[in-house]
Amino acid sequence: MKRILWILPILILLSCNETKKNKTESKTELKLETSNSEPEFKIEFDSTKISSFTIEESEFSSAKALTRKLSDYSTQELKDLPNFIRLTMSIVIPFDISKENLENTLKSIVYEQTEKNKDIDEIVIFAYDDKNDIGNGYTFGKLLWSPNAKTGNVTPEIAKSNIRTNYNFEIIIKDKVGKITKSDLPTKRELEIYNEIMSEKYWDMQEEQSEPIIMKKFNISRKELKEIWLKVAAHKL
Repeated sequence: MKRILWILPILILLSCNETKKNKTESKTELKLETSNSEPEFKIEFDSTKISSFTIEESEFSSAKALTRKLSDYSTQELKDLPNFIRLTMSIVIPFDISKENLENTLKSIVYEQTEKNKDIDEIVIFAYDDKNDIGNGYTFGKLLWSPNAKTGNVTPEIAKSNIRTNYNFEIIIKDKVGKITKSDLPTKRELEIYNEIMSEKYWDMQEEQSEPIIMKKFNISRKELKEIWLKVAAHKL
């Protein structure tokens, strides 16, 4: 009986130590798990500085999420690679939009699109003030939303799990944005003449051949023709 009473405190002490050890390990594991988690990328913009806009073109495309040269993959490896999704958009905004409003507008579109479709891995937006310019670069601004704000950075892990921790924006806005007045805008007739000058039907002609045809069609002088071309071309730069 005395032996049992002597052993009992030792067993209780060992049991307490084991409980403390388990609690410590549990805390350590929880701490490690928390330290490994990274915050999601937040798309921040000022909702009071969003301009009106119209989406003229919106196209989804997909490609393999490559991290090496295509030739470095076996046929099976390529087959197993996930596709990433890219959204390319062209929007038309007011000619008198400010740089700040254009930036916030572009970011708001990314926010809206990614809220609707969490699987979008890359977004490119081109901004214009005239829908007739779509397809020729961009006239007002451009946004890229992707890993580290670079194209071709979507990894298989990002494509599979929609990881957005290293995402960022590359936004390019033309210097003219925010400085354009109504008097700077080409008139409807000036745009018509400019579009005629740039028409593909004159691509194989020298200026000496095409200009007389255009001058006659619009009843303008060579000087007027040059001035209109320069005005509209400068606006579209």
